[in-house]
Amino acid sequence: MEFLTNIPALIKVSATFAIITFLMRLKISLGSALLAGSILLGFWCALSPVQIATSMVRSILDEKSIVLSLIVSLILVLSHSLEKTGHMQRLLDSFKGVSQNVRLNLAVFPALIGLLPMPGGAIFSAPMVDALSKQESITPEQKTLINYWFRHVWEFSWPLYPGFILTCALSGISVGNFFLAQFPLTLFMLLVGYLGIIRPIPMLKESDRTYHRGSLTDFLVELFPILLVICGSLIGGAVLHLLRGLWNGLEHLPKEFPLLLVLILSILWVWWKNGIDNIREITQILINRSLVAMIFMILAIMIFQGILKDSNSISEISQSLIAGHVPIFLIVLVLPFIVGGVVGITIAFVGTTFPIIFSLLSSFGLHNEIFPYTILGFCAGYVGVLLSPLHVCLILTNAYFSTDLNRIYRFLWFPCTALMTAGIVSFFLSRLLFTIS
Repeated sequence: MEFLTNIPALIKVSATFAIITFLMRLKISLGSALLAGSILLGFWCALSPVQIATSMVRSILDEKSIVLSLIVSLILVLSHSLEKTGHMQRLLDSFKGVSQNVRLNLAVFPALIGLLPMPGGAIFSAPMVDALSKQESITPEQKTLINYWFRHVWEFSWPLYPGFILTCALSGISVGNFFLAQFPLTLFMLLVGYLGIIRPIPMLKESDRTYHRGSLTDFLVELFPILLVICGSLIGGAVLHLLRGLWNGLEHLPKEFPLLLVLILSILWVWWKNGIDNIREITQILINRSLVAMIFMILAIMIFQGILKDSNSISEISQSLIAGHVPIFLIVLVLPFIVGGVVGITIAFVGTTFPIIFSLLSSFGLHNEIFPYTILGFCAGYVGVLLSPLHVCLILTNAYFSTDLNRIYRFLWFPCTALMTAGIVSFFLSRLLFTIS
């Protein structure tokens, strides 16, 4: 048993992921597979049953877990409400009336939702992509890729994402400079998504497609519940930030509170607008097996992350790379990628690896090269996040379209490899253009 516990953390985590993948191939749900993997990893890392149970309970009761579960639940309720009432179809019809470019339409909705740093937000745009593609010969895998990829084009450069802000805070790079450096990668993601995912899809001829002419006003009216969520959460977040400076009692209010509030308001508005006013209809919307399954899946993800943290697996992986005298370029490339792939959350790889990376840069006398190495580390970590089997958006999109996750990975590798290549090119260019004195 001592031999097993002394195996390097990188091998333990990799083997655990292999077991989770094997269980999924046996048609066991991801939530159940992750729960089993969490318990296995806990014992493998010499945690006692009490420590494992404590970690699981702490992960479930953690504020982030509760808030994430609430946000995803409300998103699903809003999405189901829009679909059940026919509001979603009216929205799509009005947009198709404004723009008859189906490829543009397929990219716009996930990208629009992506402007809002909403956990699990891909489930919000998935029904839109599904409805827009009903007349086209688009496979569930292609729908998953479109929704997933374009949902995430902004995180490189959109200052509202926590990972972006934390990166600036840790590195000392100004938000404006980091935006300018990262925005080309956002444009590159859009280009790769169009050329590699959307353009190859065969579309109906314009004469074979049925649609109704509409006005921009009609589209904006139908878009109101979504605009309410996006604009309301942004404005509410700014107001909450200001009020926290005036009233200390608001410090304990989660920063996602405005998002939770506007999601509830948006749901109530959709119900009012579409005449949903009796208990039976509301119950049909709220009581949904898929909703329960999604919440279980999210809690399983949080439990797995908790076990990773409490078993010190992440820190051991970091230390092993450093102790092996790995070149700084490879550390910055590999470390965020591994953590991003293991955890599936941008702010997690930023918060756990960037302090280590910046300390190493200082010790190696490379402090004036923080800018290019930050770009490299962020891109590597984000590619890891995009490929992570724990990424909530990938899980939710895959579940919505009922696709095989292994098949999705076959299609994801090319655009992610292209993105990583662009990040490396950006690293070398930024070494010539940017320095911090």
